[in-house]
Amino acid sequence: MMKQYLEVKETCADKLLFFRLGDFYELFFDDALTASRELDLTLTGRAGGNKERVPMCGVPFHSADTYIERLVHKGYKVAICEQMEDPKSVKGLVKREIIRVITPGTVTMEHAVASKKNNYIAAVGEENGGIQLVLTDVTTGEALWMACGDDETQDRLLDIFALYEPAEVVYTKESAIITSLRRFTTERLNHCAFTLYELQGDIDYSRTGADYFDEDAFQAAKEAAYTIGILLSYVKETVKADVFHIASLRPLTTERNMLIDVSSLRHLEITQNVRDGRRKGTLLDVLDRTKTAMGGRLLRKWLEAPLLNLHDITERQDGVEDLVRHEIMRQDLGDTLDKIYDFERILTRIGTGTAGPKDMTALRESLRILPDVKHILSQAGAPILQRLNECMDVHSYVYDLLCRAVKEEPAAVIRNGGVIRDGYNEELDEIRSISENSHAFLRDLEEREKESTGIKLKIGYTKVFGYYFEISHANTKPIPPYYVRKQTLVNAERYITPELKDFEVKVLTSQERLTALEYKLFTQLREEVRGHIAAMQETARAVAVADSLYSLAVCAKENRYVRPALNSREVIRIEEGRHPIIEQYNKNELFVPNDVTLNHTDHEVLVITGPNMAGKSTYMRQTAVLILMAQTGSFIPAESADICPVDRIFTRIGASDDILTGQSTFMTEMKEVSYILKHATCRSLLILDEIGRGTSTFDGMSIAKAVIEYCLKHVHAFTLFATHYHELVSMADESSLLKNYTVAVRERGKSIKFLRRIIPGGADRSYGLHVARLAGLPEGLLKRAEVILEELEGGAAAVPSRQIPDEEATYASSGLFTDAVTDKLLHVDVMSMTPIEAISFLHDLQREAKKGSGIS
Repeated sequence: MMKQYLEVKETCADKLLFFRLGDFYELFFDDALTASRELDLTLTGRAGGNKERVPMCGVPFHSADTYIERLVHKGYKVAICEQMEDPKSVKGLVKREIIRVITPGTVTMEHAVASKKNNYIAAVGEENGGIQLVLTDVTTGEALWMACGDDETQDRLLDIFALYEPAEVVYTKESAIITSLRRFTTERLNHCAFTLYELQGDIDYSRTGADYFDEDAFQAAKEAAYTIGILLSYVKETVKADVFHIASLRPLTTERNMLIDVSSLRHLEITQNVRDGRRKGTLLDVLDRTKTAMGGRLLRKWLEAPLLNLHDITERQDGVEDLVRHEIMRQDLGDTLDKIYDFERILTRIGTGTAGPKDMTALRESLRILPDVKHILSQAGAPILQRLNECMDVHSYVYDLLCRAVKEEPAAVIRNGGVIRDGYNEELDEIRSISENSHAFLRDLEEREKESTGIKLKIGYTKVFGYYFEISHANTKPIPPYYVRKQTLVNAERYITPELKDFEVKVLTSQERLTALEYKLFTQLREEVRGHIAAMQETARAVAVADSLYSLAVCAKENRYVRPALNSREVIRIEEGRHPIIEQYNKNELFVPNDVTLNHTDHEVLVITGPNMAGKSTYMRQTAVLILMAQTGSFIPAESADICPVDRIFTRIGASDDILTGQSTFMTEMKEVSYILKHATCRSLLILDEIGRGTSTFDGMSIAKAVIEYCLKHVHAFTLFATHYHELVSMADESSLLKNYTVAVRERGKSIKFLRRIIPGGADRSYGLHVARLAGLPEGLLKRAEVILEELEGGAAAVPSRQIPDEEATYASSGLFTDAVTDKLLHVDVMSMTPIEAISFLHDLQREAKKGSGIS
């Protein structure tokens, strides 16, 4: 047996081998040491053919999936070696084979991957001086491809890897690109396995994909066809099954969708927060009200790759608006979608032959709901919702088949039986009837034989002789010729008949035959459903779109979001915008909304000054997040908005170092700025926060000013530039494209209150000591700092600066919007108001006054 183990292990040296021995999967040697450490298993040993005992540990075969999932999550690959023969019927060694290999990128078990997140495996190829990248999610059947030249490879690959977070990378040779990706994934991703794939000379990898994808889609991907073939071949060999469910192929282009770089994803907290990388406190967390796992995955994709085309965005907005306006339709849709399982991934398990009874039941229940979903969507007016209704099929044949074949509540494991419904198969019904009604059959047979022969007899059973008719010597009459003597006793004779013998064979083997036939029927059922996977995948995608639109509609309704207008005039105007994440998680505090205007005539670059912690960074991130939401098709938290789509959103926010690569805070900052200036266009949005603060004052100020000048002269992107260098406000005198804004502050003596309102003008100082006092530094220390500050300001070379005009300073310190409140009071006709209107008007006035006073 150990020799057999070592022969099998040799074929999967880089994988943990789960070797079936009876009711356990056992691991030996180094595999046992690794598994015992990672799974906290007891390490034992057994004889292995020499004097030393072989390290060994194991897990019960019926609960192995849980242990395998844990190992795969940690980045390990697992090979399952199964017994291919029944040990009871084999003399000597049982035949064993590897039936499945499970890797981080090919795992399809239900709980092994997050339900609302894709699990991608990537293949990287290098041909003709370029790089090809192919991604596929084996659990959903979608594939993505990209081909690019060496000059753009590094940045694009890293951005895509940060966005899609592949769990595994397949490659055919070591290279500089693979080394770079290996280093990046080690630093940025939790676990990513790298697999070297050995090419086989008899396979034309450039044609492999033709058997899987639509001809037009595959032809469009001819630049990456060779790498597509490699990835498909690897996946097929790994899962030990056909993977024709991988049938959707799309390009990774920037023509219709925005590519968000690594830094922006992190800084804006779109799908992962900056604290611990989790979902809580992200835009996805705020917007995800999806009812299905399929919808949750799609909404995540929408946020990670916003749309660029006005028509595409408008179409989604129409769908959201239709659901916002029609309360009953929206509620009915949500209630109905809530009953649908993740049948997109169930279809994958059916396609790879790993689906169990529970999967079939879940698919049946999901199909049961589809007519209700279609009925609700048929009432919609938005073209996108009407189209979803047309794309969605109810799959009557599959539904009827599953209703006839599978019990209402089947057993969890097919090999134990109890899955196939009565009436589906005559042979199964007969065996089941024999097994369940054997006593009744024997009673009936006994009565029939007594009546037909006239002999007083009885049926008995022993383990040695089986079933028999026993006839006492006192009751002997002429015995029918079909009675065969089995045994002679002192007082009786025992006989068998062909019918009784036939029954005995059926009864004694019924359970074994029952489970074997059920397994066969279930396998045939799975194969029958497999032929309908492609059509059901289309329906699953339609359900996901409907669910994502529903989610955006629920958020829009509950959080008072508005539909942003879209324009092609290259103008961005947001009135009373609010940060969706902060608003959601700080409901007990008043969030002060702000306006923003960006254009290429007089508001191309906004220089924002003011004290730390006053809200500059929030304001800039808010602008970026609202534009991203708008391009996703979502409504946004604002009073009104008119937005032109941007091609990229770049952010440089916060102080962070990269100790894994030995890069300082300042170096990290400069690299991010370099990336932004290299890739930004006049249609991009730039969020630049505190550029130059990682070095000396004059060095930093020089870099900050030069970056602004470069943006104005060369890039011409919409730019929000926050800085502590209040001396930079003088640049507004040099360019009509630049405008100064500051954060309103109320100053009383040595204390300040942040009003969180962004107003025109610039700050004349940094308020650093005021913020330090708010932070609780010792008063003696602060007084000494004031003395030092006076000495430095007195002795330092004067840097040109622009003082805030008196009217702006008064505006910033005296309280805001009193004029607006007065205006409303002067022009309202109080006597014509109803009590409800008066209460509503008073509520609005109070809200306006709070904005101005900073009261929370």
